[in-house]
Amino acid sequence: MKNQQSIMACYFRSWRDIATGAPENKVSMRDLPAEVDIAFVFPDGNEPATYWKTLESDIIPALHQKNIKVVRTVAIDELIELGATADAIFQRFFSSTNGLDGLDIDIERTLTETQRNQAEAISRELKQLLGPDRLFIYDTTERGDASLLRSLEPQLDYVLFQAYGQNPGSVQQHFDRMFNDFLAPSKFLVGFSFYEERGFRWGDVKVPFESSTAHAYAAWNPSQGRKGGIFSYAVDRDGVLEGDDTLQATDFEWTKQLKGLL
Repeated sequence: MKNQQSIMACYFRSWRDIATGAPENKVSMRDLPAEVDIAFVFPDGNEPATYWKTLESDIIPALHQKNIKVVRTVAIDELIELGATADAIFQRFFSSTNGLDGLDIDIERTLTETQRNQAEAISRELKQLLGPDRLFIYDTTERGDASLLRSLEPQLDYVLFQAYGQNPGSVQQHFDRMFNDFLAPSKFLVGFSFYEERGFRWGDVKVPFESSTAHAYAAWNPSQGRKGGIFSYAVDRDGVLEGDDTLQATDFEWTKQLKGLL
């Protein structure tokens, strides 16, 4: 990790990478700017084998040249599935792709006690398998399982909070309710979403830049202390106006500007 306090992290939608071979795609994850600290590989499950080969042989090395960590996102469903094991998850989602720097678990709901216990046990094992030098992250929403996050806090490098369509005031309320009693603000990243083609209009990236929610999140800190940073979802859509469904190239100008505010 680069030697600074505030993190700029980005979720790149793998199915929109030119490495998939889809002719309509215009952006490569390898072109993320050096202002990014953590890049999340976020697949939908339909990426061809050629994408994964290119990720390993070309994209990850290119990002590492810019000192960007590359982390794979995994749905919580994989951890609570009947018969799930940490070894199998680690092999399927981490060690099968050379060069990855960590895992990110996405949880957007409350679990049953049985599910929570299984997820906690597997998460602890995953952290052991990853070791101290790789990242172990959870990302969540206001509907996420705070009890699970509380129990895993010592194992987690960061907790990412999806605050799409919200504002700093509501994020502060969620932090007070969900995280105040166990999570240091320095491990908390707040996130916004770029506009996905034919997607929900969250309103996070309305122009001008200076009045956007993304800008507000970069400038905001919890009352408890300095936050760990911010993140974006669908960074491959950086700079696209809400309502514009055209797939297009980007120079990641919003990402660069936001990093400068941290």
